[in-house]
Amino acid sequence: MAAAADKGLLDGLIASKLHPPMLDPRAISMVPPLARALEGLPRGRAVTLVASAGSGKSSMMTQLHQRFAEHGIASCWLGLDADDSDPATFARYFISALHAVDPLFAREELTSLGANPVRDYDAFFQRLSSRLSAMEQPVAIFLDDFQHIHDSRLLKFFDNLLAHLPRQLSLLFASRHKLPLQLARLSVADRAVEIGQDELKFNQDQADLFLRRYHQVELSPEELNRLVRLTEGWPAGVQLAALALRRHEGPSAELLQTFSGRDRDLTRYLAESVIRAQPVQIRRFLLRTSVLRRMCASLCDAVCAETEARDMLDEIGRANLFLISLDRDGQWYRYHHLFAEFLQNEFRRTDPDGYSDACASAASWCDIEGEPAEAIRYYLDAEHYAQAASLIARHAIRTSLFHGDHYSVRNWMKRLPEAFHSHRPELALAYAWSCAFSRDTTRAMYLTEDAVRGLYDMLWPMPEEERNRWLLWAEVVQAATCACADTIEDCLTRSTALLPRVPENESFLIATLGNCLSYSYFALRNFDRSREFAISAHEHGHRANAAYLSAWGDFLHGLINVELGGLRAAKRFAERVRRDSEGLGLGQKSYVGGLVALLEVEIAVQRGDFDGAAAKIDIGRVFKEIFGPVEPQLVAIRNEARLLVHQQRFDQAQNVLEEGQHGALREQHRRLYVSLAMEQVSLMLTAGRLDAALEAVQRTRVLEALGSRSGWERATRHSLRLLEARLSLNQGDARSALRILMALQQ
Repeated sequence: MAAAADKGLLDGLIASKLHPPMLDPRAISMVPPLARALEGLPRGRAVTLVASAGSGKSSMMTQLHQRFAEHGIASCWLGLDADDSDPATFARYFISALHAVDPLFAREELTSLGANPVRDYDAFFQRLSSRLSAMEQPVAIFLDDFQHIHDSRLLKFFDNLLAHLPRQLSLLFASRHKLPLQLARLSVADRAVEIGQDELKFNQDQADLFLRRYHQVELSPEELNRLVRLTEGWPAGVQLAALALRRHEGPSAELLQTFSGRDRDLTRYLAESVIRAQPVQIRRFLLRTSVLRRMCASLCDAVCAETEARDMLDEIGRANLFLISLDRDGQWYRYHHLFAEFLQNEFRRTDPDGYSDACASAASWCDIEGEPAEAIRYYLDAEHYAQAASLIARHAIRTSLFHGDHYSVRNWMKRLPEAFHSHRPELALAYAWSCAFSRDTTRAMYLTEDAVRGLYDMLWPMPEEERNRWLLWAEVVQAATCACADTIEDCLTRSTALLPRVPENESFLIATLGNCLSYSYFALRNFDRSREFAISAHEHGHRANAAYLSAWGDFLHGLINVELGGLRAAKRFAERVRRDSEGLGLGQKSYVGGLVALLEVEIAVQRGDFDGAAAKIDIGRVFKEIFGPVEPQLVAIRNEARLLVHQQRFDQAQNVLEEGQHGALREQHRRLYVSLAMEQVSLMLTAGRLDAALEAVQRTRVLEALGSRSGWERATRHSLRLLEARLSLNQGDARSALRILMALQQ
């Protein structure tokens, strides 16, 4: 079950980025740099390989990866590209890489990221740094092509990790440019090893060995000396010279007179000595397959419109044309990044229509093979936006609304030009749903309103029955957006009007509206009505096979029981959600697992079981970072503060509550702000800190909510009056407190 769940979590990723290239048995061992990097293992250290393209960095990293394994050190690998400087993309790939060394942690974090990737990444990376620092066994993390990382939040994460690098953790970076990281402290402690371009150069003996092993080319000592001098020992330059020498009919010295392996000559030599020297069929195959991030024979056949790809791959491998095997069975390959970049540029320059066609053929193959995420990426690469939009429309509803994968939907829509965002109503509605649950509720409402206008204006040709169905979906998404925005009265009004219009067979819509109504009535403290709709949401969520909706119904039902003092009943609901979560193969830190943890922490705190609460609080805390409705955030922040007060950590409790208030103001969630302000005053009074309580009252102006006519604020009036009475008592004004309490009693 866990293995199947893990595969699902890794779906949509480029798998080859998470594994080092297969080490060629003919590879030239770079003994001195290897020895420096491995010295003193398993002592944690930072190893950096900084050199130009084609210098053998990836080959060196692959050798290091193998040597770490031989020393019994668990290792993981991530090959980076230009898209990975986005924190959401990087987080998903980095955690996926960590699956190789800590599968349980990775499984939980990936589920959490998939539920809501648009989050407070400073807090996420701080927690990740703490987790890495707490690893008990030696671990090595390999990051290839680090030059693509330039986002300040990612660089801050690595700087913090390096500043407190634990002894059991080694970080190994390969980059074309000097790393923008603070390594001085580790260098002084002799825990930073930098391997530069000079150390990766071939000397004459290594060049000779390389030429004979890979190309069956033998040169005289004088010719070898000249080759190494001309190429400056640059491995890619030696490789290019070898390819040219194999095809040169005259004396080797004649070719070497004109050859240079410097960067400025790379394109010319690749074009003249490698590509043009190939037979037409091989040249066409190289160009068309250059669009592929990874390739197998059948995918190459589809892209090249022929059935000889297996033979072509074998021939290219024998010719040492920068082809790298990705598995031991020889099924999957990729080109060396340097070679792939050249081929792609050459393909775009000479045949832009052919480039687009090759990407589209790859997309079609991936679609047929059940890889929709890869298919969408290739259609976007091809700039076939209509096909991309159609494919996104086919998969977006289930990806976003049923699976809660808001990252994929938002990433697709970011790359899809806005002119195609209204390609289909389901495209706009799935995007709106993902925006709503990523706290982008303004855009979510705009998208649904735009979809409604398009449906009324008959922008999309469809039968009247289908049009009415999508109009209903749009209105339900708007109701859910109101819940996420915490506009309670609007959510209640919309959901109440919508529910009678939903057909009985639309279980997903009924469950969604049931949760909206249960949530709204809970905020208004009408627990009987909230329970009624929570039961409906649970039942219809299961009918729709939508676990998140069922879990929300049970979560709200559990909170209702807590409010009414039914802690045993609340516990039963927590256990029911946990069983559903485990049956789905979801980890503790999944969205569903987080709801369970929040409910269990709430029950434990109510029982005074602070040890039990402490054991669950880290899992529940994820809801402070996952964007969405207010209620889970309130439960998470409030109980974290209560636990800190129990531990006599009053200042930290204050900070937690004040940070929550700042976030609530930033997101314009007044109910969350008032609730956290009330909690802060109450906790300070319980702790006997009257001055802190009065300061919080003055700063937050929380008692001003007593005069509000808003529905949810009227529902909190009794709690506010009770808080006012407690303040009066603590200030010695028993008469005022008694007057308030008598009014409450009546």
